[in-house]
Amino acid sequence: MRSKRALSVSATVTWSVRVDRNWGLKMLRRTGSMAGALLSVMAGIGMLGSVVVATPASASSSRHKWYCNANDSLPMTDMTDQQMMDEANFYPEMKGRLSGRDCRQLKENLTASRRYAAQFPTAADAMAAGFHMIVPYVHGMGAHYIGPDGIPTTVNPDRPNFLLYGGNGPDAPLVGLMWFVNSGQAPPVDGLPGGNDHWHRHSRLCLANSLVVGDGLTDQACSAMGGVNLDTSNLWMLHGWYVPGWTYRPDVFRPHHPMLMDMPPMP
Repeated sequence: MRSKRALSVSATVTWSVRVDRNWGLKMLRRTGSMAGALLSVMAGIGMLGSVVVATPASASSSRHKWYCNANDSLPMTDMTDQQMMDEANFYPEMKGRLSGRDCRQLKENLTASRRYAAQFPTAADAMAAGFHMIVPYVHGMGAHYIGPDGIPTTVNPDRPNFLLYGGNGPDAPLVGLMWFVNSGQAPPVDGLPGGNDHWHRHSRLCLANSLVVGDGLTDQACSAMGGVNLDTSNLWMLHGWYVPGWTYRPDVFRPHHPMLMDMPPMP
């Protein structure tokens, strides 16, 4: 049985999520359009503590680093109904260990994308480079800043177009990065190597004053917050948790960082 709960993400932001209490189902298999409306908003605003979770050392060769062997044992109780359906439809296979070839390519992509993100250690650095907050701080994910690349239709694995920060203020630290692409009604085929990059989407987001203020709200609830619901079913995202100090070793592409789930926004 699923129950619905609300997560407070700022003084005026409420997100609805589904909590699945029946974890036995193969770990939930793990894990007009929003594009036009959101891109219009982007154009209107001028742009289109150490937390490391360790895992036991592997007997595999050096080719198989921790980021090439997803072995997350935490239940995915933070997935929405849409995410669970997409996980079942598009990712029938469990995440696991990558081939040596895929691992080497993934290492290159993670190294390049982390080097790119490292240029912006705080939200102020990101804003100075043309990033702009589009989603205030959300538990488990942080505040989302969209970059000058806007929302592409293909994935650049070396250059994420979103950065994630640990709070809503300018001094908030970088905690993660994200790719966000318009690939239609299926996840992008040109993602990260190996198949452990399980992309997800939110079918409906509430936008108010150039900020996403709700997920899965009714039109009435969204309107009450001064917003409008947008169809986001064609927009897919992938979080990356390998920023130094915020690395999540069991699954570098987990939708939500467990250590951020109950953490309030930092200054």
